Amino acid sequence: MFTASDKELVADKKKPVENEWICMMEGIFNTLNHTMIGVVCIYTSWLCWINGFEKLYTWHVFLTLIGYHLLMAEGIVLLYSGNGWTQKLTHSHKRTVHWLIEVVGCSCCVVGIALEIYFRESTNRRHFSSTHSIVGLVSLAFLALTLVNGLMALFAPELRRRIRPIYSKLGHYLTGTVCYVLGMVAIVLAYEKKIYRQNTITEGITMMTVFTIAVTVLSMVGVVKTVYNQVKTLAK
Repeated sequence: MFTASDKELVADKKKPVENEWICMMEGIFNTLNHTMIGVVCIYTSWLCWINGFEKLYTWHVFLTLIGYHLLMAEGIVLLYSGNGWTQKLTHSHKRTVHWLIEVVGCSCCVVGIALEIYFRESTNRRHFSSTHSIVGLVSLAFLALTLVNGLMALFAPELRRRIRPIYSKLGHYLTGTVCYVLGMVAIVLAYEKKIYRQNTITEGITMMTVFTIAVTVLSMVGVVKTVYNQVKTLAK
């Protein structure tokens, strides 16, 4: 018969083993996530090269992909405790790198979308006439909200008298999540465009679609955990 103390001893021994398994799985999925991000970005950059960078539409595809699929994704996962290349950084350093990456990523998205608007205006084409373009526009609106909430979260200690820091940070997480997810949805919808259909095979498009969806889900793991913990804190 096991006594209560024996059971506690067995439980204590199991915890380190369970934690090791969790860390190992986090490392595996994190590596897969970075790999899929790289594959899609390199593959699409190659397709853009084939299509020709003298075309404004090519720059639209390239900049929005780099903005959403590479920089925004990396800016999100770097705050996650299971992310390999930022584990040794302090929270302050992570926040600084996060801001730098996200500002550059958002700039790429804004410029990329602006180029497409200019291209359509100069060629007398209809604006926001497809699901892809409408989803991208909504994502752009949430991008603006995310930047505002991000500034509030950055200066949360100074704004403490007017708004609790947890509210500004939670708002930043939520609007940022919507912005990022909608941007990735727009990218998936873009895989049906001519630049992909004419320059690659069906299997290549399928691969990028699966990888983009997987990257979106894996990149959101840390954010979901953070939002859940913050909501629990507010509920107390």
